[in-house]
Amino acid sequence: MLRPGQLFDDVVKDVLKDPEFGDVSESEAQAERDAILGRTQEAQTAYQHAVTRARLEFWLRRGLVAAGALPLLMLLTAAVTAGWSNVLKDALADGRPVSVWSIAGETLAGFLAFFGLAAAVAFVLWWVYYLLSRDARAGVPVAKGRQLLFSLGIPYFLLTPFCAVLIGVYPAHIAWQLQHNRPLPEDAAHSWEWFILGALVLAALPPLSLRRLASAASRESLSLSYLIAVLDTRERKQAEAQAKDEWREAVKQALLSFVRELISQRAGRLFSTVLAISDAPGLRQLRADREHVATRADRQLAMISAGMESGSIALSGPRGVGKTQLLRNFCKVDKGKLSLVEPVPVLFDRREFMLHLFYKLCDLVIKEGLGTAQEAERHKRSIRYLQTQSDEAALSAGWRSWNLSAKRASSLAEQPQTYPEIVDALKKFLGATALELRKEKKPRRLVIGIDELDRIEPAVSAHTFLNELKAVFDIPNCLFVLSVSDEALRDAELAPVGRRDAFDSAIDEVVRVEPLDQKRAERLLARRVTRLPIPFAALFYCLSGGMPRDLLRTARAAIAYVSQDQPRSLTYLTGKLVEREVDRIANAAGGSDEHAQLAQLFRRDVVADGGLAELGDLIHQQAGAGGDRARMGATLANRAYYLDTVQRIFTDALTLERFTDASDESDPGPFSALARAQREIGTADTLARSTLQRVRTAWSLPALPPAPPV
Repeated sequence: MLRPGQLFDDVVKDVLKDPEFGDVSESEAQAERDAILGRTQEAQTAYQHAVTRARLEFWLRRGLVAAGALPLLMLLTAAVTAGWSNVLKDALADGRPVSVWSIAGETLAGFLAFFGLAAAVAFVLWWVYYLLSRDARAGVPVAKGRQLLFSLGIPYFLLTPFCAVLIGVYPAHIAWQLQHNRPLPEDAAHSWEWFILGALVLAALPPLSLRRLASAASRESLSLSYLIAVLDTRERKQAEAQAKDEWREAVKQALLSFVRELISQRAGRLFSTVLAISDAPGLRQLRADREHVATRADRQLAMISAGMESGSIALSGPRGVGKTQLLRNFCKVDKGKLSLVEPVPVLFDRREFMLHLFYKLCDLVIKEGLGTAQEAERHKRSIRYLQTQSDEAALSAGWRSWNLSAKRASSLAEQPQTYPEIVDALKKFLGATALELRKEKKPRRLVIGIDELDRIEPAVSAHTFLNELKAVFDIPNCLFVLSVSDEALRDAELAPVGRRDAFDSAIDEVVRVEPLDQKRAERLLARRVTRLPIPFAALFYCLSGGMPRDLLRTARAAIAYVSQDQPRSLTYLTGKLVEREVDRIANAAGGSDEHAQLAQLFRRDVVADGGLAELGDLIHQQAGAGGDRARMGATLANRAYYLDTVQRIFTDALTLERFTDASDESDPGPFSALARAQREIGTADTLARSTLQRVRTAWSLPALPPAPPV
């Protein structure tokens, strides 16, 4: 098994070979080993589980071989000793030598007799179990496995004591006859009790160890499908290797994040209007939960959840703000909770989603080996299979042309559970599981995360989903954390006093997830890109509005314009990024024809004629002063004015003094206001126009025309 320290040492040596990280020593990385490994606890736990299961199944395979070979070996030993004793007795009585072929014949006859008897008993038991078990007749895998164990186990426990007695009796008979050189008297009874006891103990060890190993390895009942699967080592080796690779990659990414941030801290806030970075491997992965930058929402969620035994918490914020990352970071592997995160499909069906959530919860309980694991197996079978059983009995008797027959048949089909039955079963199972977690030596809490709820459109459908889901929100020691849309939050906050809508009645607490501020945006970029000049970090921050996902996308798009032999200036990259946004708006698909007509004004040839500021005026003229067309015009005009403002601010003429002032929130035209205006466009256009006007005034840019009344 690979140890964390050993893996970390290997990864450190591999990472620090890169010339990009030549300024960082191995001792500095080793000093942060515990913190870095702590970020990868989930991957480490998955690897440890895979290794533990592989080891247990290694011994389980040995146990299966022993359990299969031992009864045959005992049966052969008993047949040999019995045959030898009988042949020796007859030879001594007749005064003739012992024939090896006679012993072999007696042994074979005895072995076949014993084996045939055991096979006949197993055959009868197989059909008895088949007739008595509806699940076995329905072909349920677990029931088929139990049928096999039943039909083989009983003959095993009947045959092995019998063989143990023979192994203890007949060798004693052989020894007595060889010692006295005469046949054993009929009334003589000689046996070696220690041989019998030893054989019985030896026969009992494989089944007991097999059961324990199987329960520990599979966390489920010993089934035929599992016994067959465990004999194939390829799948387990692949699972262990995959878990090891995933853990190694997790440690590598966490270490790279630390090293890049350390280099950026040493370099300080580098001010330059020229970007020479042509390759940034850290930007190739836009999603990375291990690089989560803690915000006020993290602290608020931790504080609120610590004060709640059960209930529901909603994470609200615009798309791309990091709700999913916050949710998964909160629900990661933790000693104080058992967590499950499931996304909601866009086109959801309440019954299908409840069954899916139920099934995943059963998988988690079985994996953890909780006391409710057997109940989880029963629920999984009822979810997966719709059972139909048919029983038929016939009696027929006849003589020559006369025939008398009787027949009875019955068929039972299991009806699918109704939605109330599913909810009731899920609530009971959640309650039982939460109670098991509370009874542990170190009590834990069950946390269920429901992600991507804000993808359900329209907002009314999200309300309906919450109405359906809140039926399971009142389970003690069980906390639900959901990501919801801003629309749902606004509807709840604007509800009339004294009235509770679906959202307000389903959610106990709301945590608002805000976009990154400039400082945290720089920190996130520092974990991905080393020695990034701060004017470019501010440019990416403003264009993304502080949304983490868009921030990384913008940075990656900008660095793509830089080559090793051709650094790019701030003016050049700002122009390229603005052109990229202009093209995106001009080529935007969907929406009404009026929206498409106005968006076409963002074509390059139109913009080049008079610039983005004049484009905003043109859009207002084309949109008119009333109706939906005017509202669309206000949004697109603000977008043009916003891009014009960005292009005028982020130029090669930007000085360190002016940049420092704009990085301060108290400045009349800070970068944070420009990023806020980016987010306000389309949702609060009047406010966005006012914010842009204040920023342009602070930067001594031409004033914008007042927004026309809509």
